[in-house]
Amino acid sequence: MTKELLPIYLYFVVEEIIPLIISEYNLSENEAIQKFYCSKLYSFLENPKTGVWRYSPKLLFNLYKEELENGDFTFPEEAA
Repeated sequence: MTKELLPIYLYFVVEEIIPLIISEYNLSENEAIQKFYCSKLYSFLENPKTGVWRYSPKLLFNLYKEELENGDFTFPEEAA
């Protein structure tokens, strides 16, 4: 993923993840966006070198949930 294409990709991924966060945690759209953008997962997602951008929105949402519930998350085995 190039640095030029990453913001476009992030827009579409975030657009899919935010409704899941809203539904799961009963947050407003603004709260969900703010919390997701401030997450450790998002910091990995916005870095093209991590390869996290390859994950599906559903997997990203599950990693986000894991981060919220446990304070951290574990990448799937194939990412190691």
